[in-house]
Order: sequence, then structure tokens, then C-alpha cells
Amino acid sequence: MYYNFFVNKTSSILLDNGFYKGPEYNGEQWYLKIMPPVLYAIHITDSNNYTQDSKYISYINSLYEKLKDCRCENLVCLNINFSIDITSKNEKEFAYNYFSNYFYNSFSNLDVNPNIHNVYWIFSADEERLLFPKGQPTKLKGIELYFNWKKYEKSETSSIKIYDNKPYITYAVIVINVLIWAYINLKGGENFIYNFGTSRQGLLSGQVYRLITAVFMHQELGHLFFNCFSLYIFGRETERILSRFNFVVIYLLTGFLASLFSALIGGSLAIGASGAIFGVIGALAAVSRMKAYEAQLMDYFTLVLYIAVSILIGFSDPRIDNTAHVFGALSGFISQYLYFKYKYSHKNNEQK
Repeated sequence: MYYNFFVNKTSSILLDNGFYKGPEYNGEQWYLKIMPPVLYAIHITDSNNYTQDSKYISYINSLYEKLKDCRCENLVCLNINFSIDITSKNEKEFAYNYFSNYFYNSFSNLDVNPNIHNVYWIFSADEERLLFPKGQPTKLKGIELYFNWKKYEKSETSSIKIYDNKPYITYAVIVINVLIWAYINLKGGENFIYNFGTSRQGLLSGQVYRLITAVFMHQELGHLFFNCFSLYIFGRETERILSRFNFVVIYLLTGFLASLFSALIGGSLAIGASGAIFGVIGALAAVSRMKAYEAQLMDYFTLVLYIAVSILIGFSDPRIDNTAHVFGALSGFISQYLYFKYKYSHKNNEQK
């Protein structure tokens, strides 16, 4: 296997899983991924071309200076050394000489900073797999899977693409919510809510539009603030990693279904974006479940726990439309999960 082939194949996998290319130096490629409070930096190098320690340290320091801009506190540098010589049979001998005499000695001063963590792995070109020098972790947030090509390609969701969008739609929805809230409180008042809020009576009268219009309506300032704040946290992350079309469909579909079940089960007049927001969180949990993706330090278990606790709290306050929360979260998770299953399993079958 040639080094260029290794870099191209690895690059494709990393880019599909939320990494982006950092600036090159000395012909070596870096891939970065922001997962607050950690910035992950993957450094790929060829063992035949030793990295100049001064340039490496300079590059690391430049990344460290940008941590605050990335909302991060720690920098994890994963150094992948491509080697045509090292195999599992001579791993100990080669690894000891290379890492002891080169990396550990040259870059030992980096370890003085407790916020910079260096990891060193070897990719054996002969065996097409990672080798882990003594004392180095064998797992790192699932990144090790991206270099185990046979296992990765057999994965049902290996083709799922993680985007890196700017969350413009999320910001636009927040602005719309604020403008409608201002209109309701300054001009529309009760009549506007009565005409466009979700209700069983309105639905039975054929006014299906209420199932969507109610999603963008708030009356109390506290209700508006909490929903917009939740949308800012979860909406931005979900829009960032999904296609924008996918995000819009999830938001409107789950908001529609949450309003529908709220009208059918609750019956009373209801407004608010919380059903759609829980739908977004449910979709984010589906991504986390299928891609082992960690969003803002929230893995699959944490997201599910957040949904469960929020719903339990909702039962303690009769003013909270918990029906919308439950069906919003369920519809978000199920619809996103089924969409991924169909889209990518269908694509994989076509490739076969």
C-alpha cells in the first residue's frame, strides 16, 4: 500500500465523520474536529519523512491558541504514523526505537501543558491495521474504527455523512419565534392564538395548518426564552451535522406530529416549539446511536437521559404539554433512524 492511497482513503472517512481539513505543513495533513470541550487533531505522517519537531510544536501551539474560539479547553493530538516496515511481528522493536528516540524525546516538552494530550499510533501498511505502542490508548472516541477499514466498511452506517453546516436555519427559526411572540403581545393577543394555536376543535374543523403554525407561537416570555435557548443548543448541533433539508424536514415533521397528538390526546388549545425541539433532540440521539457520534459531550445515553428527565419533570406541571414532548422525541428518533436505515442500507446494496 502506498502512502498517498492511505491518506486519500483515510481523508474520505474522516471527512464523512465530521472532521475537516486543517492547514497543511511540510506535506503532512491535519484533520480537526471540534467537540467541546475538546479539539481533536489527527496528524498523518509517513515514517520515511520525519516531522520537524519545531514545526510540529509551532503548529500545535497555534491550535492551542485557538481553543477558546472553538469553545474548547483541551487539545488532543492523535499522531498516525504510516509505516511499510512495522508489522505485528516486529512492532515492539520498531515502535520502541521510533517513539522513544523520536517522538517522546523530541516532543516531550509538549506534555508539560496539561491541556495538550498527545497520542501515537502506527498504521501498518503491510497488515492494513493500527498498531498501538506500549502505553498508548487503543480506543479514542471511536476514531480507531476509521483506520480499521474492513470493520468500518462492513458497518451498516459507514456511509452516513456528517456535515459541518453553519446553523443559519436554527437562527432563522429563533428570530421567527421572537417576532411572532412580539406580534402576539403587542397586537395579536388572544385572538391570534385562538385562530392559529393547536386544538382538537380546530383540527376537526379541517384547520390542519394549526399543526404547523402553533409550533412558531409563544405567549409568555419565559416559555419563549426556554424554547429558544433549547433550540440554540440542540438545533445548532443537529443542523450542523445533518443536511439542511434533513433538518428542516425533521423540525416541521416532528412539530406537526407533536401538535397532532397533543390535539388528539390533550384536546386543549396549545402553542409552542417544544414538540419540534424534542423532535430535533430525538433525531440527534438517532445520529448518536447509529454513528457513535458525540454531540457537545452528549453521547446517546446522555441525550436519552435528558429526554427522559425532561418528560418526567413535565408531568409535575399541568401547564406543560407533555404529550407534545413525548411524541416529538419519539417521532424525531424513529423518523431519523428509519431514514438513515433506508437511505444508507439502500445505497450500500446498490454498491454491492
